[in-house]
Amino acid sequence: MSNTATVPPNVLSPFKLRFAGLLKRKWFREMVLLWPTLTKRRFSNKTEDYGVFRPSLVSHIGQLSIYVRDIARSRAWYEKVAGMIHSRTCEPEPHPFKEGWRIRCCYMSATDHDDCLVLIEEYDPAGRITVPSGMSFFHFALEVKGNRLEDVLGFAKQQQAGGFQLNYGPVRHNSEPPLGDGETGGNVACYLYDPDWHNVEFCGAMDTIENYRERYGDLKGKDRA
Repeated sequence: MSNTATVPPNVLSPFKLRFAGLLKRKWFREMVLLWPTLTKRRFSNKTEDYGVFRPSLVSHIGQLSIYVRDIARSRAWYEKVAGMIHSRTCEPEPHPFKEGWRIRCCYMSATDHDDCLVLIEEYDPAGRITVPSGMSFFHFALEVKGNRLEDVLGFAKQQQAGGFQLNYGPVRHNSEPPLGDGETGGNVACYLYDPDWHNVEFCGAMDTIENYRERYGDLKGKDRA
């Protein structure tokens, strides 16, 4: 996959690809989502109903496992872009849920969290590797070391200088200029696609429930606008 590619294949038609840059504009995203919103296929135009309004019952995510087509390629990407450290790569073993299938796992560690990301190659009974798809979920987020606005902005510049084009951001997920995109959470973030088109968010400076309520009280996004 080219470092400069920003839209996954088969997501947009060649005609719509001409307008892909407009997806960075909030008004355009809302226009695209207008019909599913009006038909109630999409229940909210913002993320105001997400967990920033109430404490989570989960303290943290212990481990994330994703399917990849090439462990060596994905390992190199997460080492170069995210600065993660290779822990170990195991030999193929029986798939825990699919009889006759096999998997091979590569464990990656962050600075303060060992084996937090697992890259998995999956093989069918004929020994053919499966083709994963990043279309099955929206994204996952990795916290940038330092966890400050300037750390995320510096990370974004570093990736662009290295030839990796951001598919979104840097933005701050609130309504405040100049970086605010109208969403909630308050964190600063930028997004890149990994080699298997998983949409990876690199973020920092997440808002707390306390300082969010100090600014807005119990108002949600649609009430603040």
